[in-house]
Amino acid sequence: MANKDLTVLLTLWDRVPCTFRWMAYADKINFPFKVLIADGGSDESVTTILGNKAAYPNVDYEYIRYPYDANPTDYYVKVLDALNRVETPFVVLADNDDFFVVDGLLRSIEFLKSHSDFSSCRGVIAGFKIQPHSSDGELSNVYGRDVSFVRQVYPEQSTLEETAAGRVRNYCANYRATWYDVFRTEQTQESFRILRDVDTQDLILSQHIPMLLGAIAGKIQVDSYTYLFRQLEGVSSVDKTETKEKADLFDRMLLDTWSADFKGFLDVISNAIAEKDSISKDEAARHVRSCYRQLMTPGLVQNLMGSIPRSRSIRMAEKFHSLTRPARTVARKLSGRGSAGAIANGSQQFIPASRLAAADQDFRSIYEFLANPPPSIRASTEHPSAHSREEVAI
Repeated sequence: MANKDLTVLLTLWDRVPCTFRWMAYADKINFPFKVLIADGGSDESVTTILGNKAAYPNVDYEYIRYPYDANPTDYYVKVLDALNRVETPFVVLADNDDFFVVDGLLRSIEFLKSHSDFSSCRGVIAGFKIQPHSSDGELSNVYGRDVSFVRQVYPEQSTLEETAAGRVRNYCANYRATWYDVFRTEQTQESFRILRDVDTQDLILSQHIPMLLGAIAGKIQVDSYTYLFRQLEGVSSVDKTETKEKADLFDRMLLDTWSADFKGFLDVISNAIAEKDSISKDEAARHVRSCYRQLMTPGLVQNLMGSIPRSRSIRMAEKFHSLTRPARTVARKLSGRGSAGAIANGSQQFIPASRLAAADQDFRSIYEFLANPPPSIRASTEHPSAHSREEVAI
């Protein structure tokens, strides 16, 4: 049955095989939500195939071809335009290499309906990877039988502080992405309007802005049901020139644009806290600077550590205690007991699909789809684009 409460906004920037995979899965499960596709990629085959609604008869979708996303500004304009077309009370952002669990979306919607002081809700985000095999050709990172899972990419922890400043502190001290949460549509439209106006060119700051604005707007619920599967390796890590040039946190801060980007970030987040909590902008700005240091210190320390063995890295991180308040969090995350750093530091092990699929319907559904691609897939992805938008640590 069609659901009139939620729109899924699928933003595209090539990775064409993933787009057709996403649509094929939605078609297979009779995805009940409206899908709004905002395509800023370069591959015209997507327009040709998605322009034919008969290709995916079980998906209620609208396809919009936007000008090519040549830079972050183009992307912000595209997303805001698409969000302004959303007519449902709730919206969720989607990437084409992920899979939503329908029941998880439904439960998130119902929670927000009955909790007006919450700005967003989601369940557990799991992860998967596909071991590529040369026999699978161009689709080796998109489909395959050699699949393994991580049960939980981010910690199962809600943000329940009563003040906006408290919720921002929580977000920065215990990072877990809210980018894929179900949000109230008006809030997301406002967040991306602000992002478009501030026009930061730093893609790390730009992803934190709408997530922090969501935390400022209200509490965040994270529940125990399976909600989303993210592909953690493979198509998400193809060659990205811009990523290689800018991924290092120190390199980003040495760019000519970074100071203006951070000032814009500081202004919009501080102003939002000051208005929500009725405090001065100066007090809010001091709070944001402190929280930002806490958020970024783990990554900066890891950049400094380089290839130093982990045991030595932990000792070095602990020595930062006399210099920086967040060092205890740094040491915890570097030792693999932290939140978002767990996957990156290898503390969470991938579990073979055979162990999970037999006992869990959500995992089994994803595995069976990945192991048995629809017959039409190879034809539709015969000449996929190799482009991929830069992905940072959200």
